Amino acid sequence: RANLVRPAIGATSAVRGLRADFIAAAVILLGVSLIYGARLTVEPLVGEETRWATAAREMLSTGDWVVPRQQGQVFAERPPLTTWLMAIGGWMRGDVDPIAARLPSVIAVVLTSLLIFGYTRAFASVTTALIAALVYATGGQVLQIGRLGESEAVFTLFVGGSLLVWHLGYARNWRPVVVWTLGFSFAALAAMVKGPQAPIYFVAITGAYLVVVRDWKYLLSWQPFAGGLAFVAIIAAWQIPFYRATDWQAVLATWAGLAGDRIHLRGVLAHSVSYPLETFGCLLPWSPMLTVLALRDVREWLREKRNVSTFIITALVVAYPTVWLASGARGRYFMPLYPLVAVLIGLLIEYCSHAVRGSAARRMWQGFLLLWTLVIGGCAALVGGNALLPSNWALDFSQPRWFVLVASAVAGAALYAIVSVYKSGQPAQPLRVVLSIAGVAGLGATGLMLNYYAVLWSDPTSSVSELAAHLPEGAQLVSLTEIEHRFAYYYGAPITQLPWPMTADDLPANVDYFCFMRHWNDTPESHIAGRGRTAYRTPGTLPFAWEEVMAFCPDRQTDTPTATSLVLGRVIRPIRAEVSDISKPQNKVALEGVASERK
Repeated sequence: RANLVRPAIGATSAVRGLRADFIAAAVILLGVSLIYGARLTVEPLVGEETRWATAAREMLSTGDWVVPRQQGQVFAERPPLTTWLMAIGGWMRGDVDPIAARLPSVIAVVLTSLLIFGYTRAFASVTTALIAALVYATGGQVLQIGRLGESEAVFTLFVGGSLLVWHLGYARNWRPVVVWTLGFSFAALAAMVKGPQAPIYFVAITGAYLVVVRDWKYLLSWQPFAGGLAFVAIIAAWQIPFYRATDWQAVLATWAGLAGDRIHLRGVLAHSVSYPLETFGCLLPWSPMLTVLALRDVREWLREKRNVSTFIITALVVAYPTVWLASGARGRYFMPLYPLVAVLIGLLIEYCSHAVRGSAARRMWQGFLLLWTLVIGGCAALVGGNALLPSNWALDFSQPRWFVLVASAVAGAALYAIVSVYKSGQPAQPLRVVLSIAGVAGLGATGLMLNYYAVLWSDPTSSVSELAAHLPEGAQLVSLTEIEHRFAYYYGAPITQLPWPMTADDLPANVDYFCFMRHWNDTPESHIAGRGRTAYRTPGTLPFAWEEVMAFCPDRQTDTPTATSLVLGRVIRPIRAEVSDISKPQNKVALEGVASERK
């Protein structure tokens, strides 16, 4: 009878486990999709979003999916996978609108969260796996840029996939050729997003890990070379047609241009001090849990979890110096390793929340709860109390009053949950705490902060419409050198790029209206054209008579000292070889004889 009952109990337990896994995955899918997918059009496109979106729009209009272009010129900044994803969204929606530009990042964050859950679930409980996924999805920097039309979220998905899938296959004894092929394939997709960082991380981390665990046979077998062939095949499928359509300089610029700009030693000492603090801030609200690594009993417990902890620690030790010691690195450059950090934090929360009451680990967990009780309570009191003040007394937080009251109510519910766990004498319920903090962080990002940025960032739509109204019907606008991509995106129609004219004869006869960028430090002798590493200087004047029709600032913030201006100019015909000073707000050109010639 016992032999008959035991399988039935095991089957029931397995069913319950699958049900718990399904519920946890559904929580991740629905919760993360709601946080990142809601209100995608509230905030105007800013930063690099319009850079990739204009390339995607041009890709759709030309039908050339091999060579990314802007204003008809080869756009050799990065490989094209981010642009492809935006273009696919634009093809489905009929235009590369804000939803099409931002949806790839939203989907990437959701998939990365599910990937973290699946990986962690192979080594820990369903609760720990769910916590790890929520830690990644509600980390400060992921919340900040994970909903924008930029490359970081997609890049993190593929870098995280290359490392986590490889290690999961290695730990589960999958066929080595499958493990290496999957790992290198994910690394290739990541390289197609942002260049060589991904394969360097994958090769260095997996190689270092196999050295640490002394698995020389796995490292020196033929299977890694088979995976490398898969990597080469994926890259070559695009790279060869791209090279044949362009040249070797474009290939080098695509893979090494931006990376070379950001790897230098200037200011490395100050950066080595500030960057860890920046990383700590980017990983809030969860980064304080990393301080428990200073405890010996925590480190001893992690040794018992060496099948996962050794890989994570090795990966972080190998990868972090590449951004810590490169003074041009920014906080988001370490985001591809955030999935591994999230797994580590999930394990630490599991241990500390269930540690013996009175132990150092349990006290640090209690301190973590107290910290966020004070922070959440203080912020709710400040923002909620401000909303109750008369308008002439209240601070301008750019928040609808009803929304602040709802957010304060949610914060109150979260505080109740956290405080109840804090006061409990029983083993803590970490999921209850994590869900509360994650809910507040998600609502703050998709609600409070989004409302604030929607007011703070300028929306150039009306200015662009006004500019277009100045153009006669059917007029083709051209730009003198590169134009700001944010203006080009909102303008919508193609803008042909012309070189800066050195003589009046350099201007095509059919050009009547043109535009160019005016920078804060332009002078009559020198004008900055291009952007970043491609910037160059031209003469600060134009060799023909023209008048300024209008000018406006297309930047996200229009009141900064270094703000640029988009200038719309009209050629005065018959064209005369007279010089106009572009550094002045309004051109004042001597046009002697022009009036009589017109008569």
